[in-house]
Amino acid sequence: MAIRLQGLAAPEWNEPAGTEARQAMIELVRGGIVECELDGTRTYDRCVAICCLDGKDVAAVLVQQGLARDCPRFSGGRCARAEHQAAADGAAIGRAYRLPGYCGSR
Repeated sequence: MAIRLQGLAAPEWNEPAGTEARQAMIELVRGGIVECELDGTRTYDRCVAICCLDGKDVAAVLVQQGLARDCPRFSGGRCARAEHQAAADGAAIGRAYRLPGYCGSR
């Protein structure tokens, strides 16, 4: 089953930092047990879920690593703190990857 991480905005593989984000996701979950809680929605034929690995929100980890951004419309700001910390630590994702318009208010 294909899963979209709820509230995560990440570059596509062909956009700047997209390959790095994809590789980081693969390395993060490889060999681990990921538990996902579906939220009942679908987007582009993918189920949307909050997924955790070892009790950590996978989306928040990727945001903290500076490889993705919080999408407040869908996250409710769940990853905002991680994005602020990543920026404070020097992550350039906020400059390199513009937050998609669909992440704004409803």
